[in-house]
Amino acid sequence: MTTALTVQPQRHLQLPDSCLFAPTELQIGSEISQTEFSRLGKALASVDQASDLWACDYALAGQKHWGDEGLKLAATATKLSLGYLKVGARIAERFDPTRRFPNLTREHYRGLCCFPVEFTDAWLPTVVEKGFGAKTLRALAVEAFGSDPKIGYTRKQKRGVRISTTLYAQFQERSPITKVAIFIEQVLEDWMSTATTIEHERVAAALEMRGEWNHQRIVAERNRKKAEKLAVKEAAAARAKARYEERKAARERAAECEKKLMDASKQVRGIEPFYGACLRASQYASIEGAVLAAEKYSTAKGYPFEGFECEKCKSFHIRVDEKKFEAARIAAREPRPTYAERRTKQEAACSESLHIPTHSARAWVDF
Repeated sequence: MTTALTVQPQRHLQLPDSCLFAPTELQIGSEISQTEFSRLGKALASVDQASDLWACDYALAGQKHWGDEGLKLAATATKLSLGYLKVGARIAERFDPTRRFPNLTREHYRGLCCFPVEFTDAWLPTVVEKGFGAKTLRALAVEAFGSDPKIGYTRKQKRGVRISTTLYAQFQERSPITKVAIFIEQVLEDWMSTATTIEHERVAAALEMRGEWNHQRIVAERNRKKAEKLAVKEAAAARAKARYEERKAARERAAECEKKLMDASKQVRGIEPFYGACLRASQYASIEGAVLAAEKYSTAKGYPFEGFECEKCKSFHIRVDEKKFEAARIAAREPRPTYAERRTKQEAACSESLHIPTHSARAWVDF
């Protein structure tokens, strides 16, 4: 073994005696010198840079031996994508080992693949030692060549067309290649070159009918939205009007009640009934005055008052006529049902709950 890792033109790898290489590690012994350590670092950087180009050569070899099947085998083995390996094979074929330089990577060569071989063979050795990056090197190549060869096939005038999912699925089933867009483009080109006048007229009529249908659909949708908005506005206006009428009726009722209260207060103004205190109650000189005041108070309050002679102060007051008040309360109360009515109601409820005939229920109750 040599004293340092080197990458020779034949791409043979050698490790120093103090190092141990494994797929998951690189062990470096303590007896390695600083010179060997520096050379080892540079060699490792070269190996990392060269591995991408080795993958390109690997993909190219598989493609040459087995075609697309070889690329699939390479993708399975390396865990790299099939597209990445296809590009790598093209790079390896375009820049064979005789056209490669130690300080250029896969990305450098990828950016220069579109240029003619004669141009890269003459121009690349003049700039390779300056250490340009991949993008800078490509920009300099475009400037030196006078144009960008990639524009011819990267900037084709194409437009995206939207088709239904069902139609795309039909094209996908019938497409002989994986790229359905290319198949659709070829079908359209064939139709444009072979379609007759009748077919053109038929397609134009179908498109015109479809356009009319779309127009009607759009108009109907617009009218529907307008109707929905109008209905919402009308409903909101109806609710607002109902709230306004409700508030107006409430204000009218409040005003009417207030007016009644004011009228009642005018009728009984200055009259105080007797509630057990002679000094606070209104006093009258005759029973006729007390009776007249009681009539006013009865009209204002809605329940009967009477005039009477007070035994304490020997004057006349007004007070609630308890006899008439109690008689009015009893008259307003619903009459109490008789015993026979209550008994009949009880028997009917009992028969409904037991689901038995009425005469049986009656016999059971009598028992």
